[in-house]
Amino acid sequence: MFTKLHSTTRSTLDKAIVVSIAAMLAMNAFVLAQQQQAPTVVAASVATATVKA
Repeated sequence: MFTKLHSTTRSTLDKAIVVSIAAMLAMNAFVLAQQQQAPTVVAASVATATVKA
């Protein structure tokens, strides 16, 4: 697999590995984006609760 990266004949296993890695990277990006947005949401709810108090 690694010796012939530009081979035109890739096995089903090679394709499955590529799809799996792409899915893992997409999920990591999604989780990181959610973690970046979470503090903003928490801060807004705390600010709202502070104003009401």
